[in-house]
Amino acid sequence: MARGRIIALLGMACLLWVQSSGQQPRMLQSPREAVIEMMTGGDEALRKHLTLEVQQKLNSSSTNPGIAGLLGMATVAAGPNVRTFESGPVLLSINNPQQNEKLEVRIDNDYLHGAADEIELSFHSFREGKEEDLPIGFHIVLGLLQQEGTWRLNAISLSAKIPVGDPRLFDGSLWMPAFPIGQSGSGAASAASRPNAGPQMPPTRAVRQILLAEDIYSRKHPNTGFTCRLADLVNIGKGFDNGETYSFLDPQFGDGIYNGYRFTVLGCDANPATSFQVIAEPVSGKGKAYCSNAGGALRMADDGRGATCLSSGRTTLN
Repeated sequence: MARGRIIALLGMACLLWVQSSGQQPRMLQSPREAVIEMMTGGDEALRKHLTLEVQQKLNSSSTNPGIAGLLGMATVAAGPNVRTFESGPVLLSINNPQQNEKLEVRIDNDYLHGAADEIELSFHSFREGKEEDLPIGFHIVLGLLQQEGTWRLNAISLSAKIPVGDPRLFDGSLWMPAFPIGQSGSGAASAASRPNAGPQMPPTRAVRQILLAEDIYSRKHPNTGFTCRLADLVNIGKGFDNGETYSFLDPQFGDGIYNGYRFTVLGCDANPATSFQVIAEPVSGKGKAYCSNAGGALRMADDGRGATCLSSGRTTLN
């Protein structure tokens, strides 16, 4: 009996010491919360949840700029039409009030086993409050693992059921996304090139778009390699979104000025050019400058000067 009281008193003393010292137990983020942060937290949040080995690779000079750019596009911009849910079957919903449509991302299965987790997602479309019978059914399984107390993306498994016998499969409207899911990927480029568009890309994303465009350009022009003319990159790729065509880069890039920043590409003197440098400087002279090269690492300088960024800029994941 005495021994039990002593153990209980010791336990209470330890608890009181922790409370009095202001230390609170560190709560680990759940796999579901990690997925939500990856989807809505922007580039920095996405990279935070990549494995440590991948983060190290992305920060190295050998990173393919095309791959780095694609990773930066895999996010959904937060906004009033985007909702996330920390419990229940729905993980995320995107509303399109103009068309009275809604897209839901649901969790069909969450299999947690030790330091690994597999989350199966499915997509559901609603119109006028009623779920539509989509001809194509997509399922995604996200494989997560824990590293240093953080859930990180380790694998993505995709599956799709394509009923080629259903005539709806050949409707043009089926292949035009109706949901404005934010400033990422081609959706951002198309929105920026249309009148009355929303906010333009921030300079960090614009630099990554230029890196990706340069990579595509060099592959299409192996005899000349990279280009220092931004106008060459505007039409390097085209797409079709919401019934309108868009260019890979907004036509404004052709003049070198976009969203308050002056963009310049340097170092393309060789033929073929196997390297280049891109800088983004605030036109007003106030703000941060950003720069990168064919390796894809994004750097920044607080004085707003591209030369400082190239010589001593620090790496940023923003």
